[in-house]
Amino acid sequence: MFRIALATIFLLVPHGLVAGERVSATNFYILNQEEFDAGEGIFWIQDNVGTFTVKEGPIAPGYVRCVGSGFGGPGGVTGEGVCVYGESLDTFTMKWKVERFGENSWHIVEATGKYAGMTGRGTTKTRVQAKFLKLRHRVSDWFGEIELPKAD
Repeated sequence: MFRIALATIFLLVPHGLVAGERVSATNFYILNQEEFDAGEGIFWIQDNVGTFTVKEGPIAPGYVRCVGSGFGGPGGVTGEGVCVYGESLDTFTMKWKVERFGENSWHIVEATGKYAGMTGRGTTKTRVQAKFLKLRHRVSDWFGEIELPKAD
């Protein structure tokens, strides 16, 4: 019975994917944010460009652009957007959503070139200590699990 169950699981799992791999990286970018009064809070929009380094995982360091918007006020922060990693034909796009101040969830929505077929999800934590918020630069650490298609 165990062998039948194991064989069934083997047939259901896509063979072209490698098991999820841990990924850990850090974005460094210059903050480009506008804020507009929105009643008791603000509406914000960002378009941040910079670089990212990789601590762990099967991706290469490179350029990153993160664009998003949302609201902030007494009730907290909401927002979402995308980050595009890489350049030329080898890119992947991560959609993110603010979960709480300084913390986002993310998942991969598009990938091209050597990243084509990539999937994954995880968490981003932006360094929000006072010493960082006073600067024009932002540093965001992101981690999670990704899957890349098996190389032929």
